[in-house]
Amino acid sequence: MLDFLMLMCVPLIIALGALFFFKGKVTIYEFLGQLGVVAVCVGICLAVAYNSSTTDTEIWNGQVTSRTRDVVSCSHSYDCNCYTDSKGNRHCSTCYEHAFDVDWTVHATTGEAIDIDREDRQGLIEPKRWDAVYPGQPFSSQHTFTNYIRANPDSVLLGTKGDVVKFAAMLPPYPDTVYDYYSHDAVVNMGVPNIDMNTWNWLLANNVNKLLGPSKQVNVILIFVPTDDASYMLALKDKWMGGKKNDVTVVIGSKDGHKVEFADVMSWSTNSDLKIVLKDSIEEIGTLDQRDAIVKTIATTVQNKFVRMHMKDMKYLMRSFQPSGTSLWVSFIISVLLSIGLAIWSVKNDITDDSSSYNSRY
Repeated sequence: MLDFLMLMCVPLIIALGALFFFKGKVTIYEFLGQLGVVAVCVGICLAVAYNSSTTDTEIWNGQVTSRTRDVVSCSHSYDCNCYTDSKGNRHCSTCYEHAFDVDWTVHATTGEAIDIDREDRQGLIEPKRWDAVYPGQPFSSQHTFTNYIRANPDSVLLGTKGDVVKFAAMLPPYPDTVYDYYSHDAVVNMGVPNIDMNTWNWLLANNVNKLLGPSKQVNVILIFVPTDDASYMLALKDKWMGGKKNDVTVVIGSKDGHKVEFADVMSWSTNSDLKIVLKDSIEEIGTLDQRDAIVKTIATTVQNKFVRMHMKDMKYLMRSFQPSGTSLWVSFIISVLLSIGLAIWSVKNDITDDSSSYNSRY
């Protein structure tokens, strides 16, 4: 609200200036209309700044349940039977290239269905990718949500600031890429040797995410880092602003790809036991050679301990939301230019009778 009032100060001065210095040419209605238009513009600018600051993405996980060949209405229309009437107006009917089209669809436990691209325009040829689909395959999708934490991350990450510069080379971008329709790699290796990424990704996807995704609404991420410095987690938490509301991010430090130097967990789970139990369990295993044991521990602990945070519980952070300086300057420039333009228009155009002008009232 304060930002809105500040951005309206200059437009108000411009509107008042036009009203007083051009008595008889600018009416009170034009004055109020000018302020109303600028106020709407400022509101839209602030709304855009709000949405851009709080819009985020998360990964949903599940598994393929079935694939279907669906006959649907043709989507390829064109104008046909056209004619021109006596007034020169052209009229056409809508025709379709085919009697029907065919969709090749994949269904998942996330409640979603996606179509595989057609091999031909009508979809009569079975796509090779659809032929490779089978029930039980891991299925991931990217979704947009409002992340109130992004509005004021300092207030919830206070006391957990890490040395981002020190660990810059080991801080990965957030892994939210979904490829090949529904594939997602939730394992990240920042340089640890002897890590078989294909095996780790397969184990995590098939034994954790696809099974617990629908029931626990969880996305488990596993990161390997070549360090024994456990303060790495603070830097990652700072870089990722704590992760997403459905994440359980497991970090394992190892210099040789065998010995577990340290383990740590980042999650917004409302059950704090999750992080403690999972960290201690992985460190107790002590070696990355026991991949199955580590993945089983992750699955069991997440199943028993993870409770997803509801983002609505963080909505209070919007009370202290502050748009970026860039967005405020852009909003200010737009509002001033718009106000000047409307003032000039009001001087040159009369939209009401002169009897309603400021001059005639005084």
